[in-house]
Amino acid sequence: MARLAVVTGGAGFIGSHLVDRLIQEDWSVVVIDNLSTGSKKNVNPAAKFLKIDIRKPAAAKLIRKLKPQAVFHLAAQASVPVSVKDPIGDAETNLHATLHLLDAAADAKVKRFIFAGTGGALSSEKTRLPTDEEHASEPTSPYAIAKVASERYGAFYRLSRGLPFVSLRFANVYGPRQNPHGEAGVVAIFSKRMLKGESVKVNGTGKQTRDYIYVGDVVDAMMAAQEVQKAEGPYHVGNGVEVSVNDLFKRIAKLTGYKKKPLKGPADIGAPFRSSLDSSKIRKELDWAATTTLEEGLWLTVDWFRRGGNPTR
Repeated sequence: MARLAVVTGGAGFIGSHLVDRLIQEDWSVVVIDNLSTGSKKNVNPAAKFLKIDIRKPAAAKLIRKLKPQAVFHLAAQASVPVSVKDPIGDAETNLHATLHLLDAAADAKVKRFIFAGTGGALSSEKTRLPTDEEHASEPTSPYAIAKVASERYGAFYRLSRGLPFVSLRFANVYGPRQNPHGEAGVVAIFSKRMLKGESVKVNGTGKQTRDYIYVGDVVDAMMAAQEVQKAEGPYHVGNGVEVSVNDLFKRIAKLTGYKKKPLKGPADIGAPFRSSLDSSKIRKELDWAATTTLEEGLWLTVDWFRRGGNPTR
């Protein structure tokens, strides 16, 4: 009998790639997504899709009813700038809804709850770079605050209710199917606009750095966290390499043949100026390491947008 997984946000960028992997490895999958940023065309036809908002009681009720072996919680409000503008709305989605799902998973005796945390929003030039789990900086945006609080609630449920909770702190994820939301969306934005010959805006000086991790490597990390029973986390999932926005612009411009100079936009508020993650812990405990180079990942992403963003399966 196939194992059952519930994937929240499974119609989205990262979630849909995870669903593909789970189906490939003979899991039965139920996708929960409200389609606010995801697309139903991303969902593998072998998965069962339910249009449910995680903020509604129906999401927690479904987990209690299905009693899945695993819950992969990726549904989120994913933009730091949006969280700054609407911290209450961000907390309702990224913290309050998560707490209800944790409670439901504990009741359903779920064997593994994988939480998509943030590493990029916790790493900063105030700490040693690349940043490990013990030296991550204090969160400076509502988005990061909610993610850290969710981690701590998850740890509470692990200790008090026996819920096997694992947090993975992602660097800036990019790849095919990416929506232009959040900081990591810069790869999607640049790729789409450059291929169309449209103007491209670089916010701030362009010297701000991020650690970019390809979506396939992130899926590998989530699968590893599910398979290793002793995994607890939090685990940083990144390459440990700083890449500036200016450098990213040049790399994607070369891949797309883009010749225009970038326009200048205002600097982002609430986001660290520099970030990169030390993934030594997950390499040691889960035997995971990123295998996709930035050059390869950007090529795969640009090629996907060049082909019109069509599903590859």
